[in-house]
Amino acid sequence: MDLSNLSNYFNKLDLIKDTADQIIKDFDMFGLEIRFSGNAYNAYEELFEQIEPHIKKLIDSNQSKFMGILYRIDVSDDQIKKAVRDNSSESFSEIITDLIIRRELQKVVIRQHYKTKPKQSGPGRKGIGN
Repeated sequence: MDLSNLSNYFNKLDLIKDTADQIIKDFDMFGLEIRFSGNAYNAYEELFEQIEPHIKKLIDSNQSKFMGILYRIDVSDDQIKKAVRDNSSESFSEIITDLIIRRELQKVVIRQHYKTKPKQSGPGRKGIGN
């Protein structure tokens, strides 16, 4: 499973909906409201436009909540440093917002991959009592 290019997954409605649901849930834990219309064609932009102002405000006024969201979503310092290096023309809040959306999509794709993958038992394993 190749997760290096997540843009392949942005056109799959079920994954987009699950990603939006995950973002809504994670931001709700911090008292921040995100809504999703269900329109897959502009999902990234719709989510970005709602998340970015929250992130900008948190960077400016509540570093501990900002760090809590990054920790909850699992965006690492290394990812942030690399993204800042690679995207010097974007604002810090825009870079972080993009990382959040991509990380949430990545989690959904991974979860979906392992949910649909058939369970395999190890070689030579027998159940209890065999």
